[in-house]
Amino acid sequence: MAKLVIPLNVFLIAETKKKKRRLVYMTLNEWIDIHGKPQGRMIAAGYKKRIQARIRLYVAQAMVDGLEPIKQHTQLNLTWYLENRRIDLDNWSFTRKFILDAFQETSVRGKVFLPNDNLTYIDSIHDDFTGIDKARPRVEIDWSD
Repeated sequence: MAKLVIPLNVFLIAETKKKKRRLVYMTLNEWIDIHGKPQGRMIAAGYKKRIQARIRLYVAQAMVDGLEPIKQHTQLNLTWYLENRRIDLDNWSFTRKFILDAFQETSVRGKVFLPNDNLTYIDSIHDDFTGIDKARPRVEIDWSD
């Protein structure tokens, strides 16, 4: 079984409300809020691109360290360790989109980490929201083919 750990800080974005800047996680609620603003689609696309670039760094390093690309008929298990209980679980599961798209964009030495996230490669995805880890919020992704 292969495993990859991604810290949740890769999903942090800077948000400005009432002239105050703060860091928030890019979850489904934030995505919806951004899309409601003028130029929201372009802003959201920029955030998505930056988040995926951060994820790609972790994936590429893991590949350099010997992690093999994902093969066909893989079952993904995402184990979430959240910073607190403020964000609903369904909003967190939305971030899988960023993770899988980053997997497809990552290649090392000519090997693409995930050629496609369709049903040929990913048979199932299971989320397990294990608990709170204030010191090290993260998602641990493991899989077997």
